[in-house]
Amino acid sequence: MALTASAQERLKKIAERLDSRSPLQPLAPQRVWDAGLESEIGALEKELGAAGGTKAGIALIAGLYLRNDSLSRSHSYAQEIEDDVTGAYWHGLMHRMEGDYWNSKYWFRRVGSHAAMKNVCERTAGYLRGEANLDALPAGAVRDKLGSLAQARSWDAALFVDLVEQQVQGRAPEAARSVLEEIQRIELSELYAYTLGKASE
Repeated sequence: MALTASAQERLKKIAERLDSRSPLQPLAPQRVWDAGLESEIGALEKELGAAGGTKAGIALIAGLYLRNDSLSRSHSYAQEIEDDVTGAYWHGLMHRMEGDYWNSKYWFRRVGSHAAMKNVCERTAGYLRGEANLDALPAGAVRDKLGSLAQARSWDAALFVDLVEQQVQGRAPEAARSVLEEIQRIELSELYAYTLGKASE
């Protein structure tokens, strides 16, 4: 699906706004982050004809809505392409963010290995071995699991679901929250970059 110049410009503005989020996107969003962006994504959706468009275009809209904490809208698009590995990945992320952890793992099992996961794994490991400063976290299971992600050779989506669940449910040190949010940012940005590339082909 070739993106028109107009669609490319809309996408660029939306992505710049999402990339500049501060503070980082929460692990369990409770409401849409930016109502104005919601409208802009809706306008882009119409321009792309996403509802009846290609799987790549539908996945792109699902990803944009999810990055804006619009879980329900993201879900509706991911469901349209749940037989697609990228659609299943966005689906799994959405369920993790809404707190349906079992369902999230189900979708990640359906994803299996995804091309974006290589970069997610490498960037996460680099972050955890460097600026994350894991030694500053209290000793225990959470630090140990993060340590295993720092040494991993492939992305363990189920392990990260467990870490998010522990944090959201108050069973992880509060100091780990910013580390998990940064890893989530890495994962969302890598999957979005992959999805955008496919939608632009």
